[in-house]
Amino acid sequence: MKEKILLIIFLFFYIFINAQNPIQLYDISENTVNRYTKYPDQTTSTQCDFVFKIQSVDTSNSGVQLKMSLSYNPSASISPLYSSESSVVSSVQLSAPQYGNYSQTIYAAFSNDSSIINNITINYFCEEINFDSLTYTYFTFNNSWKTTFYYSAIFFFTSKYPISGFNVSGSDNDIQKMELITGSGIYLFNVPSFGTIKEYSTMKINFLGNKDLTLLVPLANYKDSNNNNTKIVTYPDLNEYINIFGVNNYPLYTLTSDATDVEPSIYCLSTSSFSPTTPIYKNEEGIVYMGTFGYIGTENFSIYLQIHESLSQIYNVTINSTSEIPSSFSLPPFDIISIPSNETNLMKSSMFSLFGNSIDKYTGTSLNYIFGGFQKTMTYPFGFSYGTTLYYTTQISLLQEEVSLESTQSIKIGITDFPVTANRIANSSEIPRVLPTLLNFEIVKLFDGLYVFRITIKDGTYLRITNDNGYAFIGYDSLVSNENGKKYFEFVILYRVSPFQAFDIYNDFGTKVTYKIGDYYSLNPVSMIYSTHKSINSYLASNISFLKNDIDVTNRSVDNILYFNYDGIDQDTPILFMKSDETTNSNGLPQYYFGKWNSSISKFQVKFSILGNTRIGNIPFNLLIGQLPMVNDVLPYSSQIRIKNSNLDIFGPVFKTISKINNNNVIGWAFTISDPTNGFLRGKIIIKGEMDNSIYIFNLNSNNIISGDIYLGSYEINVTLPTTCASQYYLITDIELFDSQLNLNSFSTWNINASFRTPFIKYLNDSSINKIYKQCNGINDGIDDTPPILNSFNVAQYIDGNNTNSIIFNFVAVDKDTGLKDDQFPKVYITSQHLQILEGISTMVTKNSTSATYSCIIELPYGFGYNQDIIFSVYGFINNGGYFSGYSSEMLKNNSFPYSMKNLPLVKRLFIEKTTSMVSDDNELWIIGKQFNSNQTVHIKYFGDNSFSQISIPTKVFNVAMLINDIKSTDKPFIIKIVEDPPNTINSISNEYTVNPIVYDFSDTVPTLSPSQTPSQTPSQTPSQTPSQTPSQTPSQTPTETSIPTLSPIPTNKPQKCLGEPECGGESNGYCSSTGCVCYTPWIGLDCTSKVIIIPQPSKNTSTPTIEIPIEVPSKNNETINNIIFKSLVSIVSLRELDYESKQVKLFPLEKWIYTPISSSKSQYISTIENSIKTTITVNIEWFNITTNISFANSQLTMNPSTVKYTIEISEFRFSNKLNQLQLIMSVSLETNKKSKDICSSTQFGDSSNGDNSNYFKIQIDDHSLYGRFIKRAIVDSHVRSIDNVLLDSSMETIKNPSSSQSYIGITIPIFLNRSIIDPDFSVLVDSKSVSSDENDSICNTKSKSKLTTAQLAGIIIGCVGFVAVIVISVIYHIKKNRQRSKFIQSISVKLGQLN
Repeated sequence: MKEKILLIIFLFFYIFINAQNPIQLYDISENTVNRYTKYPDQTTSTQCDFVFKIQSVDTSNSGVQLKMSLSYNPSASISPLYSSESSVVSSVQLSAPQYGNYSQTIYAAFSNDSSIINNITINYFCEEINFDSLTYTYFTFNNSWKTTFYYSAIFFFTSKYPISGFNVSGSDNDIQKMELITGSGIYLFNVPSFGTIKEYSTMKINFLGNKDLTLLVPLANYKDSNNNNTKIVTYPDLNEYINIFGVNNYPLYTLTSDATDVEPSIYCLSTSSFSPTTPIYKNEEGIVYMGTFGYIGTENFSIYLQIHESLSQIYNVTINSTSEIPSSFSLPPFDIISIPSNETNLMKSSMFSLFGNSIDKYTGTSLNYIFGGFQKTMTYPFGFSYGTTLYYTTQISLLQEEVSLESTQSIKIGITDFPVTANRIANSSEIPRVLPTLLNFEIVKLFDGLYVFRITIKDGTYLRITNDNGYAFIGYDSLVSNENGKKYFEFVILYRVSPFQAFDIYNDFGTKVTYKIGDYYSLNPVSMIYSTHKSINSYLASNISFLKNDIDVTNRSVDNILYFNYDGIDQDTPILFMKSDETTNSNGLPQYYFGKWNSSISKFQVKFSILGNTRIGNIPFNLLIGQLPMVNDVLPYSSQIRIKNSNLDIFGPVFKTISKINNNNVIGWAFTISDPTNGFLRGKIIIKGEMDNSIYIFNLNSNNIISGDIYLGSYEINVTLPTTCASQYYLITDIELFDSQLNLNSFSTWNINASFRTPFIKYLNDSSINKIYKQCNGINDGIDDTPPILNSFNVAQYIDGNNTNSIIFNFVAVDKDTGLKDDQFPKVYITSQHLQILEGISTMVTKNSTSATYSCIIELPYGFGYNQDIIFSVYGFINNGGYFSGYSSEMLKNNSFPYSMKNLPLVKRLFIEKTTSMVSDDNELWIIGKQFNSNQTVHIKYFGDNSFSQISIPTKVFNVAMLINDIKSTDKPFIIKIVEDPPNTINSISNEYTVNPIVYDFSDTVPTLSPSQTPSQTPSQTPSQTPSQTPSQTPSQTPTETSIPTLSPIPTNKPQKCLGEPECGGESNGYCSSTGCVCYTPWIGLDCTSKVIIIPQPSKNTSTPTIEIPIEVPSKNNETINNIIFKSLVSIVSLRELDYESKQVKLFPLEKWIYTPISSSKSQYISTIENSIKTTITVNIEWFNITTNISFANSQLTMNPSTVKYTIEISEFRFSNKLNQLQLIMSVSLETNKKSKDICSSTQFGDSSNGDNSNYFKIQIDDHSLYGRFIKRAIVDSHVRSIDNVLLDSSMETIKNPSSSQSYIGITIPIFLNRSIIDPDFSVLVDSKSVSSDENDSICNTKSKSKLTTAQLAGIIIGCVGFVAVIVISVIYHIKKNRQRSKFIQSISVKLGQLN
């Protein structure tokens, strides 16, 4: 007892002493699963390494520095991370050399008084890896599928604690491994192989104790194909000497594979190159694969083809080639010969210039400039001051800080560094004593990879932040406030494939402080830099599936949706989906699709588009959840995007014929563009003068066709030269030709990104095909080596009524010898510090034989030039004698022209810059811009409106972004503007901005005919938007234009007697025909006495494809409380397989559905069943508000207003017998709350009489009916076939009474291979007369007239018993749950009482 008392006294004393201690220590390490207990860092090691973060705080705020230390431990170290006036955070690194428990004490004391000290002890445990209980995930690539990924397996441990490092060994080959992201513990494996190959190699992960984890690793390039063709076709004839005249324009080879199982493994190998093949198109012989002989010089190439377990050489050739293209594009074609002294006559900066001479011919390459940590890529004419492309001088003027800390810094052009001397070195009194610091940091996720950054700094001027393109400069354009030396910045950055990593804060001297992920910037409260993306293992996603699969992309694009689950992540986690098919990889237009959470189905989803005529098989894709990419190659068959049918064509347009034009002063080319499958969409061709670099740009599309069509069309491009000219070559330097599915063939004489897919494939042996020599008269072939001279240069700033800040340049150039060249427009450049350069193309105002007057207006971005200097330059004057000229800022100054401006005003402007992408059925829209606040509203003008008809109040507002969430569903462009209320005198209304919704079509339409079948038609597949907003490109061709083949005779309804008194409801309702009564809209029925009711669109069911249609009929006394309700219900119940005698073989209830809204009037539901294979049932429900004519299965149908149509598609089903058939069962019911002793109901089913050869079904209660039309045809395996519709009431348990009636209809479909589509529809009617007890099969309340059958009575009894049972069960359940809830509350109350 005494010991306990002493212990309590000691504890109180210890707490009291610590409470009086001004030094406190805290463990602020992130509490990850392996922070305090972990496995060794390697599977073959016993050592565990730990890192902890410890904060020490001086609670007395004495201002004395804190010093931290460790108890003796040779395996421990401590290093400070961040400190403030009263606190320090340090990193403690500890090593546990063997398994077991460890502890470490960390001390903190004042630096001037070590007697005031405190400590904290960290306990940690190094646990031995239990090999027997080890768990892991191992994905291997299926070599039967397409893979664009070099590695062939993905591996990571899923054990209790992460294992990040291990050694591997292979029994067959050297195993290659790579960690996907450093520290992720996710590894890629590959087994390289040449010569004899095996499908799998053995790999072992080594552990201590001679234990190994053995895995089979597939070879990534293993393809055991049944291809028998080994014939190689080359472009051009390789017996000739080849002169390569375009970048990557190497000789090509093709092989046509006749494989029916797996695509072949083909590649070309030499001592200097390796080239795999890619499929390009399909012909009658098979799939054509293409590769390159990728080397310049004399080289021997061998083409290998895998045949079973070995690689066979099927072709060998030695190629002799030369190239017109420079070997290196990273070296500048000029050398800097001098950097003169700096210009000091500026406000806050100094100007320096670079003078250079050519050392190589200029071919059009772009040049990358890096200076002071900032970079800019520029191309001609920037910097070119005099000469021709063969010999020229360069003069470039840039800005640096007025006062620098260093005597020199370097500017890098390409890969060459040149020293720049500082204007003035700061003296000791000027050097700032305080570095820039960060006060606040916040990231807000918007949408589509866009994030708002909110950063407050002190003693800094501007920021540099990493982004997808490298970095972004953040200056006064993003400055929201500047008070007491604290600058608050707000800006939007795009992050797609690369998350945010770091940013720099600079002061006026160019001194920077860098903040990276995980860095601390405050200790009260503890705050650190975090990323836009969390480290999430994408491979833990589950249930990956697609709305559509086994897709037919023949001559059409298809829109699709990816679905997946991921437990335990935030619903706003960044999700990015990217296809990596050949089209996407070749056209330089990557398509990014962003995902979001769908709360109605509790799944993440991504909407995307598949281009037409892509490759058959699996489409490669990457899924990024957070920042870790998942490749599709490792996913199961059910999680692949499978293309089943395609008219394969992923090779862009080519020149079938081409000829040169060189007549008098006209030069050009006449050519035919061939793309027999997809058709030519658009293109661009650039012609340049080889000597003067004059530029002529031609944009082509179908409007430029001289003869032919988009599949084979004739075009012509011409340049008219002046009479006075210089003799020189004119070259086609750049070509881009896109087909209708965005496949690109390109050519360039300078662009390193040019593809081997060249439109010159038929002319690779003619290196002169892109060149025309123009011979000109005159002395020295007309060459004039005195370039144009700038005669005047005037600059003025202009701010218009919309607060648009612009600079206007007016200038005159003179060339008295040969004059200025037509159609060549100089460029004006505005440069500020940090390589911020704006450019504008001038327009020619007037021109005569010796001079030309130009004008150029450059709009300044918000904040550009504020509180700093800007300088001007102008380049690109060309005379008719082949020489160009330009003027740097230094040259403008030396010629007494305006060359700079100081301290431009900060002109605030309410401005919409862009919006996030928006799908047509979305209602949310993020607006990005400047000067937003909470007093503003968004005004919207929809397509067709004469004015702004909607005013939206933003639900979230930042200075640079705002969110509205009440956009109407629309597939048309609409206009928005922002209005401030109360209005600001200057800045109250923004610019108007047009929003173009992305339109997806998730219906499954019939493919169009191929061009070979309809050569006179032009496919309607031309995209009207850029690929970043890829619209649906599916042609909406009606069956009347493209008739679907009919496989079996379609039954017609037999003639019927015209019913009714008067006949067919009278002349106003219908007329009598040989088939029976044909009704006028809106009348319907066998006697045209039922009328379609116009009712509001019913609400959507987000769980099942069930539609409930309520109709409210006012009571006779017009009291709403007594209104009569008629409620109809249509639903899909099950799918069953029937034998040839219509007996049930298998039954598949359809209970679980995935719901997707398509538009305001259309919804989609998907369910799947397992029957050896997975069968997908896709149901589209569409509501028609107006009379609409539609086509289905070669039949024209009229949809009356207030009609609901079901379109039901069933994918491949594995039948038990070839004589069996499939039956879809639907339930239809109608009920009312009307209380009347005279009320009756009836059910009718039979043939319609209006000529549409369908079955009709009608449930009537009193004077209201539910009417269904079941046409007797379906689309079965892309053919029209007859089907049977059957009333199933006699074999199913139905409920029928006077006020409620239910029936089941079976739609019986014949056996099929791939898919079948059926199309019933339903309407609600009001009848001219009520159901009476005298009618056959009527069910009434009148006892004397009751005609209920035994089956009907049984149905009612069963229904009633079931209903009572449900009520009883519900009451019992309710009582039980209440009791459980009471016990739970009592338990919690007791525990809370104990705590108190």
